[in-house]
Amino acid sequence: MDKLREITRLNLALELVSECAGLVDVDAVARVVGERLRWLFDFDTCVLALRIGGADRWLSMGSGDEGLAVMAGDHICRTRGLAERAIASGSPAASGQPMFALAYPLGHVAQPLGALCIEGSSAYSNRDLRFLHHVCSGLGAALLRIEQSDHLTSVRARAAERDRAVSDEARAANNAKDTFLAMLGHELRNPLAPILAAVELLRRDPSGPTLARVEIVERQARHLDRLVGDLLDVSRVTSGKINLRRSAVDLRDVAGKAAEMARPRMLGKGQDLTMDMPDFPVMVDGDEARLTQVACNLLNNASAYSPNGAHVEMLLRNGDGEVLLEVRDEGIGIAPELLGSIFELFVQGGRSKEVAPGGLGLGLGVSRALVNLHGGTIRASSDGEGLGSAFRVTLPRLPARVPEPAPATSEIREPVPVEALRIPRRILLVDDNRDAADATGELLRDFGHDVLVVYGPVEALASAIAFAPEVAVLDIGLQVMDGYELAHELHKRLGSGAPAMIALSGYGQERDRKRSAESGFAAHLVKPVSLSELLSTIQGARAHPAF
Repeated sequence: MDKLREITRLNLALELVSECAGLVDVDAVARVVGERLRWLFDFDTCVLALRIGGADRWLSMGSGDEGLAVMAGDHICRTRGLAERAIASGSPAASGQPMFALAYPLGHVAQPLGALCIEGSSAYSNRDLRFLHHVCSGLGAALLRIEQSDHLTSVRARAAERDRAVSDEARAANNAKDTFLAMLGHELRNPLAPILAAVELLRRDPSGPTLARVEIVERQARHLDRLVGDLLDVSRVTSGKINLRRSAVDLRDVAGKAAEMARPRMLGKGQDLTMDMPDFPVMVDGDEARLTQVACNLLNNASAYSPNGAHVEMLLRNGDGEVLLEVRDEGIGIAPELLGSIFELFVQGGRSKEVAPGGLGLGLGVSRALVNLHGGTIRASSDGEGLGSAFRVTLPRLPARVPEPAPATSEIREPVPVEALRIPRRILLVDDNRDAADATGELLRDFGHDVLVVYGPVEALASAIAFAPEVAVLDIGLQVMDGYELAHELHKRLGSGAPAMIALSGYGQERDRKRSAESGFAAHLVKPVSLSELLSTIQGARAHPAF
């Protein structure tokens, strides 16, 4: 009978340990111990001490209790003291002889995870002590696994939190960079506007300096404007904020506009540009302005890295399901080790004493991003340094049967005849950059317009009723109230006699243009604006019916 009782007791112990081995939290282990331990030992009091997760927990129950409950912190009993001794020593402890109380550590000997202590009215034997050892070894293994699992979960949670923090920090840094670049573009464009306006005045003044000197100033100012544009495009590319305005585009028109934009720079170096284009359309579905930017970047790159008097060629071809635009030059070529990275941002090809282009190494990187957005590819090839290079853009071909989509209504602007550019209008020009305001006002007066130049919103509101402008060209970044607020106030005061509003700003991102359109502006011009664009916009501007 004694052996049978021992076998039954051993099976119950194995069930307790096996059940605890599959548990995932300490509370569940404590619940199983409270339910099953009384089947293994006769006791009046049981204490389970746990040290997991950096906190001490003391649980106790009597022989008639349903399970373990939290022991009051100030409760002192022999079983608690015995449990503390087992934890401190990492060894079993007993109350003495006879052994009315037994305690055994749980888990590591060097750093126990707790202890189990029982106390009864009858003395325990050495067999009971050994049996308690086996039970506590199994419980300790279960608790150790739970602790390791909790630790791993905690480590993963901390790692995820760090990743989120790093991601948030990177996002914040990227937003700060975008804000900085937008502010930089605005601040750089503000002084460019009066410089280019003054250049135009000098060009039109027969008693002024020689034309060659004027062209030097203009070329350098235009170059600085291109650098600012490249910086802002990098910000848009890296943040994924470029939105394409797609329509059916003939790449012959793109090539022609790009050549027109790049020709002054090439003429300055005595370079020759030839165009090899088919007599029939080369159609793609794309953003004409952005594709022109790509083609112009390639031509400027070819010119920059080619010596004076060099030959540059641009060709277009229709292929099977795709079209090809290629620019070839006779420049310094590309070293083989650079071919794989030439389209990375801020990467530039080699320089030489004869050919030392300026710039930031942004044009090709921006071009690749724009081509990728169109579903195309761009590749560079070269036979080596000093042997010229070729840049090939391939884009999906637009089938001839697909009709050309009409542009959005908001983008339609009727062409203004050249002779109409001199039809006089009453213009209110508001800009707190006095140099820009004065120079632009003088240019507009040269074309016969009646222009009132003011330097702030207060003066604009004070003079608007008496002047009765047909068009108001408003700088957005004004003090006291910005251009949007000023436009609203002008419309409020002038009512049906309010002028057509034109926004003039150093900020030219999509959200800036969208806000101007939503605020009732007829157009949004980015500084420095060309004279022809300004004149054309003024002639075509019409007051918004519901500002």
